[in-house]
Amino acid sequence: MSVAVKFNDIRKDFGPVRVLHGVSFELAPGRIHGLLGENGAGKSTLMKILAGYENASAGEMLVDGVARRFDGSREAEAAGIVLIHQEFNLAEHLTIAQNIFLGHEKRKGWLVDDAAMRREARELLAQVGLARDPDVKVRDLIVAEKQLVEIAKALSRNARLLIMDEPTATLTLAETARLFALMTKLRASGTTLVYISHKLDEVESITDDVVVMRDGRFVAASATAALARQQMANLMVGRDVSDMFPEKGAAPELAPVALRVTHLSVPGWVEDVGFEV
Repeated sequence: MSVAVKFNDIRKDFGPVRVLHGVSFELAPGRIHGLLGENGAGKSTLMKILAGYENASAGEMLVDGVARRFDGSREAEAAGIVLIHQEFNLAEHLTIAQNIFLGHEKRKGWLVDDAAMRREARELLAQVGLARDPDVKVRDLIVAEKQLVEIAKALSRNARLLIMDEPTATLTLAETARLFALMTKLRASGTTLVYISHKLDEVESITDDVVVMRDGRFVAASATAALARQQMANLMVGRDVSDMFPEKGAAPELAPVALRVTHLSVPGWVEDVGFEV
C-alpha cells in the first residue's frame, strides 16, 4: 500500500536561523514526485523531517491522514518511509547481505541467522536487478551497484514511500536508465517515490508530479507534463533564466586549442573518447 503525505505549515529553525518557512503541500500516493529547488531551498531538510532524521520546529505532518512526528529514522521506517541519502549509508567492509540487514539482523535464538539473511538478500537483489552474490563485500561494488544495495535495503524495511536524494549524481547514462526502470517498477507495485534532483531533463522523463521549493518556502506544485523545463528553472530561481546563457558565435577555425583529449577510457564511464576545447 502506498503512503500519502501532507505537510501543513512546516517550519524548521536551527538556532536563530529559520530554514523552512511554513511549507505546505501534499504528496499523492503511488506516484513519482520530483522535488526541485536550488541548493539551500530546504528540500533535504524537509525530507529529513519526513524520514525521522529531524523534527519540525512547528507545523503538522500527516501520513495517511494521521498526524505523525517520528523520533528517529527507525520510527519512520516502521511506517514504511525510507530515505536514501546522497552519500551512501553503507559499511564498506561488510557484505551485501550484512549491509541490507544491518541493525535489523535476523536471528535464530541468540545467534545471527546468516543463512536466512543471505537467502532473503538474494530475493531482494533479484527485485532490484543486481546480479551479485550476497557475500560480496560492498567495497568491491561500483557506485551504481551500491545504489541498488541501498534500494534493496529500503525494500527490506518494507518501504512504501522511498525518498531518493540526487540518486544519479555519480551514475552513467546507462546506469541512470536502469535506475529509472527500477523506479517505474516500484511505482507500479504501489510505492510512492520522492525524487530530489537538479537535472531537469531527468525530472521531466521520470516523474509524475513536480514540487518546487525556493529559499525554504513552497513555490508551486504541478503535474510534470504541464511544465516545460524552462518553467521549472524559472520557478526554482524566481526569475526568467532564458537570457542567462545567450547563444555564442562559432569559434574561428584557427582558434588555439586549450585542451585536447585522445583515446581516453575510464572503466564503467567512458571508452575511447576524444575531443578538443
